[in-house]
Amino acid sequence: MNDEILNLYRAFNTAMAADDTVTLDQLLAPTFTLTHMTGYVQPRAEWLREIKQGTMRYFSSVEDHVTMEATADGWQVTGQNRVVASIHGSRQHEWPLNTVMTVSKVEGKWQIVAAVVTTY
Repeated sequence: MNDEILNLYRAFNTAMAADDTVTLDQLLAPTFTLTHMTGYVQPRAEWLREIKQGTMRYFSSVEDHVTMEATADGWQVTGQNRVVASIHGSRQHEWPLNTVMTVSKVEGKWQIVAAVVTTY
């Protein structure tokens, strides 16, 4: 496994669970999108704004499994984490989330270009 890419994946989950939008801002490519389990494709700025406003609150993220595969232009990281969150005013709930993440070099730096989230 590529330690740099694995650390990027883990930093994303740690920052998300801490509502740390400063770190997320550094990890996410400018064109980043998050596809939620509902199918909604959320732009980077909107997701970060919802975290800042507390509309999307994340409390913890516990890693169960992660795999990585090199692609023609970067990496595909697939991870399963149990995430406790409160989304749009719902009560806290633990979600078993499968995240498929596309990681590419953007201006010489590895960044997360997209994340597609489903349950497992």
